[in-house]
Amino acid sequence: MSAKEQLSLDEFVIAQKKKAATETIATTVAGPGMQLPREAALKAKMVAQEARKALRRTKRERLKGESFFVNVCLDRRTKRRLKLASFNSETSMQSIMAVAIVKYLDEIGA
Repeated sequence: MSAKEQLSLDEFVIAQKKKAATETIATTVAGPGMQLPREAALKAKMVAQEARKALRRTKRERLKGESFFVNVCLDRRTKRRLKLASFNSETSMQSIMAVAIVKYLDEIGA
């Protein structure tokens, strides 16, 4: 390119902005190039919201069977004993605590 040649703005490729999810759904429903009435746009937005809610409910249902964590404050001596027992038995401290809690609850009948 010589010093006299200059580029115009038309020669540059400009990326389009990302569309919102509702606009994408609305375009899919109506087809490209068609204008949607306000009611149809609202319906597309409601469909997107329902899809988000359904996904959230599905995730919540999946987590119902998950394990839950409990924090326990131990003194140094007890923590050291637990760590040593874990090392000697080649099991995790967490599994030892879980077994101990279950055993305790069974003993008291809870």
